[in-house]
Parts: sequence; C-alpha cells; structure tokens
Amino acid sequence: MTRNLKIIITIISLTILSCKNNEKPKEHQEKLKSEVTIKVDDRIELFRLAYNLAIMDSISPKLRPCKDKFYSENYLPYRKFSNHSFVQRIAKGDVWNGDLPILALALDKDLKPKKNLDKSVLEKQFGWYGKNLDSVSELITDFKRTIQFNNNYNINFEPLKDSIKSNVITEKLNDFFRKEKQPNLIIYFDPLNNITSSSITFLPVNDSIRKYVLANICEKSDSLKMNEVLTPKWNKTNRRITFHENSHLYIENLFDRFYSDEFDKKIKQQKFKDEHTNIDEIIVRGITAKILAINYGDKVGNFEYERLWKRSKIVFDEINIYIQDKNMSFEEVYELIMKKLEESYS
Repeated sequence: MTRNLKIIITIISLTILSCKNNEKPKEHQEKLKSEVTIKVDDRIELFRLAYNLAIMDSISPKLRPCKDKFYSENYLPYRKFSNHSFVQRIAKGDVWNGDLPILALALDKDLKPKKNLDKSVLEKQFGWYGKNLDSVSELITDFKRTIQFNNNYNINFEPLKDSIKSNVITEKLNDFFRKEKQPNLIIYFDPLNNITSSSITFLPVNDSIRKYVLANICEKSDSLKMNEVLTPKWNKTNRRITFHENSHLYIENLFDRFYSDEFDKKIKQQKFKDEHTNIDEIIVRGITAKILAINYGDKVGNFEYERLWKRSKIVFDEINIYIQDKNMSFEEVYELIMKKLEESYS
C-alpha cells in the first residue's frame, strides 16, 4: 500500500468519525424531549373515594368534589358504603390532610406495600397511615372488594396534554433552576379531589420520574356540564399548579439542608400561631410566581405577586439577585432566602 493511499484512508476514516460525532447532539436532543403522561390511577381514586366518604359532611362546600358527570358516576353510587371500616378509620383519625390519598402510590397494583420504602418519610408525611402501611393495605383491599370498585373512567386528557407540551414546561423549569432534570413527567389527575394538588416525593429514588397529583378544581357551578365528558383544561390555575408542584421536585433536597432547628423554634412561637409557617410552601409559592412572571409577562407576574402570602413576596423579591447573576447557583439563592425568612420571624 502506497503512502498516499494510507493518507487517503486515514482522512476518510476521520471524516466518517467526525460525522458520527456531529450526530450525537441531535440524538441527545431527541432523548431530552419531554414525554407527558396524564392518567387516573385506580389506587389513588379508591383511597380518595374512602377519604371523601369519611370527610364530606365535615368540610367546607368549597372543598367538595365538583358535581359533574364524573361525580355522579364515580362517587354517588358508593355513598352507601360510608360505614366501612376503612372509611370510619379515616373519619375518626387525626390526619385529614387533603393529600392523604396519594399514599396509595406506596402500594403496588395488588394493594400490597411496595418494597424499599422509607417508613420514616411516610410517617412524617402521612402520620399513622404512613407508619402502618400494612394495616392500610388490608383496609383498602377489603374496601375495594366490598364496594366492587368500578374504574370505567371517561376523561379527555388531550387538550391539557397538548397545552403542557406546547408550553415546554421542562425547558422553562430547567432554564430557571439552571439544571437538567428528567424530562419525562407523569401527572395523576384526581377527579374527586377539589382540595389540593401535590408533588410526589416519598417514593424510592429508582422511581424518580417527576410525578404529581393534579386536583380537579371546580369551575363556576353554572359552567359545569353534567352530560359532557370530563375534560381538564389548561387555565391559569392548572398552569400555576403545574409549575408549583414541579418546583417542589427541583428543590426537594434543599429544605432539609438549610432549615435549622433555631428557625423551627422561632416559627413555633405563640405570636406566629395565626401566620403562615409552612416554610417550604412559602418558598415554593414565591418561586412559582417568579417563574410565571419571567415566562408569561408583567400582567401575569403582577397578578401572581399580589395573591402571594406576605413572606412569599420576600422570596419573589430575593430571587432577583439570582436572575441578575448568571453564575449564581439556585442553592446559593435558596440559602439567602432561608436567612431572609428566618429574620422575618425574629
């Protein structure tokens, strides 16, 4: 083989290698495209049904499920089972948090406790129910068998799914927090929940695709259409919830790092008993409003700012330092925010 031929073969090989290398970013970009899944989970709905039967007469009418077609088909037929032991355990218990039914995700499809769960995390969030997951499993299993649970749901998720994709939620969040997060997103729509949405942070690390529960916040009663298929919409409420719950998932490890015992003692003082003292929630509300202001303009930003809790406005304003300093990490501004909030409780 001549020297010139060797040179030609070397050049061709390098050219081919270069082309392959140039293709990699494209492949990487395709992998980072966000996949959005929206669904109703039978486990959550079964737990939510028992939960609603337990508390329906004790909560404000404003927090009761939307009286729509889904309600008439998937709640009303079960009211006769309000004396079941699982329902009564919830009714007589001391944990009535609106996010209690999401504990059902700690159970597998057969309603048995999943493996590798951190019981201390479950107990912290769900009290007795998290600590006694085996008992919950037995109760909810018997409840399902007794009521002959029907999961024939008819919900049109396409408009909401298309809106979330077109709003490039993951890209906006990654840009704001200056980090790359798992692009895939699972939303558990909770049709009989008019109380609260919630990010899901109690599952094992290997189950770490971003997940949150989306409540079915009722529209005005005169706009509910009893004969139409339930179709969740992309409105200012669901937009706020989507950014809010996802923000929890971006910063879930920061709270424990920067929240001190001294701060905890301060907020438990008698003089703050009538004030908002859920510091994690205060911070995320301020963050959410800032993200919306950045991405949707001054009008939206002003609206979101005005509806913030007093101390969430501190968070909103403090983030300006972070926005102006492109080299600042979110961990750094989070630490500053925590210090500012602690000072406000002095």
